[in-house]
Amino acid sequence: MSYRCRFGIPVLNKFGEKIYIDQMTVEEMKERVKKNDIIMIPCGSIENHGPAAPIGEDSLIGTYIAERVAYETGISIAPPIWYGSHPSHHYGMIGTIPIEDKHVYIGYVRSVAKWLIHSGYKKVILFNSHGQEYVLPIVKDDLITKDRVKALIMVTSWWTWIRDLLARVGEEIAPGVVIETPFIHADEVETSVTMYVVPELVNREMLKVSKADRMVGVLCEKQGVYVDKAGNVFGKPFGWYDISQLPEIKYYPKGVVGDATKASEKKGEVLVETAIKRIVEFVEWLKEKFPPGVVPDVHLPDEVFTF
Repeated sequence: MSYRCRFGIPVLNKFGEKIYIDQMTVEEMKERVKKNDIIMIPCGSIENHGPAAPIGEDSLIGTYIAERVAYETGISIAPPIWYGSHPSHHYGMIGTIPIEDKHVYIGYVRSVAKWLIHSGYKKVILFNSHGQEYVLPIVKDDLITKDRVKALIMVTSWWTWIRDLLARVGEEIAPGVVIETPFIHADEVETSVTMYVVPELVNREMLKVSKADRMVGVLCEKQGVYVDKAGNVFGKPFGWYDISQLPEIKYYPKGVVGDATKASEKKGEVLVETAIKRIVEFVEWLKEKFPPGVVPDVHLPDEVFTF
């Protein structure tokens, strides 16, 4: 029997080149950064996503989108940060593995980015696919103020590229395609995306019971008025991570915050393909604006650190 580990199967772009840096030799990496010094670091999680979806959902979505962008543009991808930082209301769920100390998580991602920059990648995209957008910008600032790197560091999440679609609840986002419920967690939107990117990992039979028994919030009837949903797509005064949330283990024991029974691959396809198209357009612009080795003057001068 000749068994092939999933990490040993070459992942190539449309130019026939390796996408993941862990599959490159050092010489291949040196050649890559000479012609394309942009890299994406997928930042996901291992987390309960209800009875139908895999617990690696966040990381799987992020790496899929990153791979598709790399396939088209020739950028590189770092091995994903599989485990994530979690807001308090996720704690205690079976399958959710939080990095409890935020400083540990921030330091880990910061070290990865720092030494990728040392290796020649001067444009680093921290590509978030999990509800931890409250910590990743700290990585960016620490790299500049503490490590004093000379690089362009960008933080973004896959859903931020399609906020306009996610906000159109109840409207067609494509012919015959309607998102019926707001994007929250392990719900219609997230499960639809998962069904599209990793269809074989979704238990279709369990989708029938993947619905919250009831939707509740700390601010009750004012929750939708003052507090945003996941992705902060509705422009409410509080981001979803800005206030205490009800613990899932007590109020959403299934792990589904929303209604995943409404999920479909078609909905996922529209969302994912739109995000990929827009990110590819951005990366192609970035390549033209800042060729390899060219970095905007974002680093702080020495005198800032002289007292």
